[in-house]
Amino acid sequence: MRRFIATVALVALAGLYLLAATERASFIMTNGERKSGTVVFHGGQHENLIDGYLNLGVDNGKDMTFPLDQVAVIDFVGGRPNQSELGQLGNGQLLVKRDGSAQQGRFINMLGGDTLVWENEAGQRQQMPIREVSRVYLNPQSARTVFNGGRRGNNPRAFGTAGQVVGTPVRVDATRAWTDTGITVNQGDRFSFQASGQINYGRTNGQTATPDGGADRSANYPDPSVPVGALLGKVGNSAPFAIGSQTQPLGMPASGRLMLGVNDNELADNSGAYTVVVTRQ
Repeated sequence: MRRFIATVALVALAGLYLLAATERASFIMTNGERKSGTVVFHGGQHENLIDGYLNLGVDNGKDMTFPLDQVAVIDFVGGRPNQSELGQLGNGQLLVKRDGSAQQGRFINMLGGDTLVWENEAGQRQQMPIREVSRVYLNPQSARTVFNGGRRGNNPRAFGTAGQVVGTPVRVDATRAWTDTGITVNQGDRFSFQASGQINYGRTNGQTATPDGGADRSANYPDPSVPVGALLGKVGNSAPFAIGSQTQPLGMPASGRLMLGVNDNELADNSGAYTVVVTRQ
């Protein structure tokens, strides 16, 4: 009788487990593969991410487990993100909600099959229903590649020599000294830049700049020849060069990783970002 009761209890708990884990997700892997299933949970904390592995439930009642660093995107809605969404990707993780809002931060876990735990840039943790979340970008560089074809194909201009997709919007955050575009160039290669957006280079009213820069100049700026906040580029450890809003192709001064930044030597009071599309000529 005790064995019968224990069996019934286990079946009941399994039923409750399956009922609770109703949200579904697709894990888009860094190699472009897509794995879909139910957001399952285990243990006393009802966690999905355990010991560095994310879990999906499949029809046979078993879990598929995936190393966190091999998952580029957790996708709850399917389809293809628009360029505006991809343009918000930086170097860090990004959460996009179904109302279109987005925030930088860090993925922590999924709990109970229906709740996502996220840590914002201020270090504050928040829990939100998965039904409000569109996508979580865990590996932005891989996500850019996956959503822009993933392979070189017959278009030799589609990729930088490091494999990063060229033509994907890059978010250049005004609080960062340099943003890695993910593109490796060779000296003499020619690239064009289409920049948009506005940043603040201080907290005082009027301290705003477009990619061509603001009102101030200083010998202390990375490139003293252009105004504060202007869009700059550099390759590896080479000297910065001005880009601004002009779209004429520029020759690369050296070989190495292409970086983008803003012309300012005090970044702590900055805010905003430029969106820059880089195209090989």
